Parts: sequence; structure tokens; C-alpha cells
Amino acid sequence: MSEALEQLNDVTAMIAEARDAVSDGEFVDLSEIQARVRNICLEIQENPPDDALEIESKIVSMIKDLNALAEDLKNQQRSLGADVIQNAVHKAYKMPKGDN
Repeated sequence: MSEALEQLNDVTAMIAEARDAVSDGEFVDLSEIQARVRNICLEIQENPPDDALEIESKIVSMIKDLNALAEDLKNQQRSLGADVIQNAVHKAYKMPKGDN
């Protein structure tokens, strides 16, 4: 297995972990994933691997996983926004008259 393929497998696992964390309601830092994806792309450009078809397939799969993570994050953001609005409305209705 080439080094690029190993790195892609590692990033794919990191993306899966991030998706699990988001589904558990946790916040995730994507900076390490971003840096690794960038490094993999640069490495592949500078040193094209012998197993290019396998690498291409893994990259396409990784992109699908990243798109799914992006959708998960959008849903999390919408949910948090709805919670903030709901809490604000709830507080407004609980305020005694004259305290606004």
C-alpha cells in the first residue's frame, strides 16, 4: 500500500470520527483534517503514485465523506440556531411585565 493511500485511509477515518462527534452534538475542529488533505494533494501532485486508480477512487470516496460531514455541520448549525431562538422566545415569555 502506498503512503498516499495510507494517508487517505487515515483522513477518511478522521472524517468518520468527526461525523460521529457531530452526530453526538459535539463541536469539531477540522483544521487537522484540512491540513492533511492539503498535504496529501500536494504529495500526489509532486510524486504521482503508481496506484493512481486506487488513489483516485479513495479521493472520490473522501470527497463524498467530506460533503456528508459538511451537511452534518450545516444541520448542527441549524439546530443550534433553532435552539437559541427557542430559548430566547421562552425567556421572553417568562419575563414579568415591565422588565423588558
